[in-house]
Amino acid sequence: MTPNDFPYIKAIHVNDCFAYQNFDIALPNLNGKPFSHLILTGKNGSGKTTILRGVESNVGVELLGADAGFETIKSLEQGIKHGANRKLYGKLWEQKLLILKSAVPVFLNQNSINQYKGKSIFSFFIANRQANPKDVATPTKVNEFIDKLTLAESTTYFTQQFKQYLVNKKVQQAFYQLNKNIEGNEVTEKFFEKFINILRRFFEDNSLQLIFEDKDFEFFVILKDGRKITFNQMSEGFSAFISILVDLLIRVDLIRSAVNDNTYDPCGTVLLDEPETHLHIKAQYEVLPILTEFFPSVQFIVATHSPAVISSIKNTTIFDLTSRNTVTDEVVGSSYSELMVTHF
Repeated sequence: MTPNDFPYIKAIHVNDCFAYQNFDIALPNLNGKPFSHLILTGKNGSGKTTILRGVESNVGVELLGADAGFETIKSLEQGIKHGANRKLYGKLWEQKLLILKSAVPVFLNQNSINQYKGKSIFSFFIANRQANPKDVATPTKVNEFIDKLTLAESTTYFTQQFKQYLVNKKVQQAFYQLNKNIEGNEVTEKFFEKFINILRRFFEDNSLQLIFEDKDFEFFVILKDGRKITFNQMSEGFSAFISILVDLLIRVDLIRSAVNDNTYDPCGTVLLDEPETHLHIKAQYEVLPILTEFFPSVQFIVATHSPAVISSIKNTTIFDLTSRNTVTDEVVGSSYSELMVTHF
């Protein structure tokens, strides 16, 4: 599956979002890419989070490959089409169907759903998020994570169990070394190198080290100032970012194993509410550039109040819900102070 084949979201039609009704958000291909990221801005109550939840509830079940979701949409479509007992379906169900058909009609095809099931990324990160990783007592089977990949609660599971996943990777690497499996060892090394490189960039610490102590099944981050901290001891800002990072890293790793291609960058869509949560200004500028660089085939749909976030990446559709206009050309590359005056 290549980005040119994957059904990224090309448009969102909003039927009813409180005070704002019946408008479209177009996501044209920008700079030759097969998709556009979307950043939603606007005042409190303008509907940013509501739209993210609408996309999740209507499109997410299909990207996750939930057969039940397909059957629900199919039955709703038939009921509305034939006018059977409209009071039973109600306006809300009709809106859900319209949003789905307007945004990504390809997902109404069962063959398409099966094609992307378990091989694409879909995550929804709410604004109030923390990693909160659970302690590890013993290695577990990889199947426990594979089985969660297509479930709605997978993001919660991955962010709570990511230390378990890292421990499993380390144990697996030890067996690769014992059995002289050079290829397997190199793949695992690259996984941890990528993880460490992202941490170094976000912490702005090129000497950062990730140490595994097998006695307690614990990972420690060693910083240049000498601090030695676990993932449970990180500040709320770093924890909020880590919750996004580990979820996507785990998904990419599992999908690469499923398709037997360690160079594959999985396609998908990620919904991200307030990526600036708990972060200082400089870190806010880094969140989206890091995510879009390390996950190049993933479409990010973001809701934010931060001038730093909306001006941090190019070739992105920026839509102001207050004015219901696309304002991409006006804000990308603008300074924080300028955006505070002109846009916020």
